[in-house]
Amino acid sequence: MLIKIFAAFVATVAFAYLFNSPRKVVFQAGIVGAIGFAIYIYLLEVVGMNSMTSNFAGTVGLSVCSEIFARRYKEPVTVFSVPGFLPLVPGLPLYRAMNYFILNDFVMGMQTFVETCLDAMAIALGILCISGLAKVYKTSKNMVEEHKTEGERK
Repeated sequence: MLIKIFAAFVATVAFAYLFNSPRKVVFQAGIVGAIGFAIYIYLLEVVGMNSMTSNFAGTVGLSVCSEIFARRYKEPVTVFSVPGFLPLVPGLPLYRAMNYFILNDFVMGMQTFVETCLDAMAIALGILCISGLAKVYKTSKNMVEEHKTEGERK
């Protein structure tokens, strides 16, 4: 399990470097990717949850870390999140689904394809939930500050 997490860290750092992330935060992006993948692999292999739930939880953890790191290092959230999501993307199951279709095993191909789509939707939903909550938090914080400023002027 630790080898898989380390491989996710290395892959995330490589993708961050490939996507021209600022060099000062490439290591931190790797940490974000490793945390998200560690949550995913722990829930999948140790706890025994299904892939969709594990992907959602891993994405939520990764998104929270991305939001925290973005504020800590004063960089956009995408600098951390985009490379971090790549270890969670279900590329191999999608390949297997297409392979089943080519081999005329349509039932297995469709089952694998639907599971892969559910995994991808779980990732998208995790991103949506956390980025939406972060936006609400930031907006409400700004509104409170504006309200205090208006009260001081009067």
